[in-house]
Amino acid sequence: MYNTILRSLSVACLTGLLVTGPTRAEPEAPVEEEAAAEVENPDESLAKSLLGKSYSGELEIEGWTNFGGGLVSPPVYVNLYQREDGTSLVVTSKVSNQTYVVTDALIISKPWKGYVISTSCMQGEDFTLRFVAETRGLEDKEWWTEVRRAWEIEVPPKPDPEAEAEPQTETEPPKSESETASEAKPEPMPGKITKANPKGVKCTSPAW
Repeated sequence: MYNTILRSLSVACLTGLLVTGPTRAEPEAPVEEEAAAEVENPDESLAKSLLGKSYSGELEIEGWTNFGGGLVSPPVYVNLYQREDGTSLVVTSKVSNQTYVVTDALIISKPWKGYVISTSCMQGEDFTLRFVAETRGLEDKEWWTEVRRAWEIEVPPKPDPEAEAEPQTETEPPKSESETASEAKPEPMPGKITKANPKGVKCTSPAW
């Protein structure tokens, strides 16, 4: 009797497997996070859309307030914009025949409490105000030296006095292609904004 029951159960299980067949894995639904990652950040899209834009007078950007700026080094200018949520937008432009062309745009997240974003900053002994920084200090001080983050605005290279000197009378042997390639320098990109080391950066106080 016991053996008969076992045989009946075995037949029933086998029959069930033949009828149902192997289970198939359901295709995974697309992950929403991956789809969201492919969507470009609106602020990054705005910065990209400004590149190469020509304007005269003041560049107006919807939703942003222009806090001014000025000349960095001819022909590069900088302007600082801010949004109500504390986000900053730094725009550099080159001027030619009274027309400005945007060369770069940088989105900066809201600074820490007590800090401000300044476009009037320098580094070391170079007094060109070609740095942007997140800084803070005392209002009665001309320079603020406490800097969290900094960015550098590329300016045209200064004239090399040695290059302007009269050439030597002695003729030098021609340089090989490898020597010429090793001495080649990347083309300057005036107005380009890049991340910089905040050490040694200081900014003028907004009150001055």
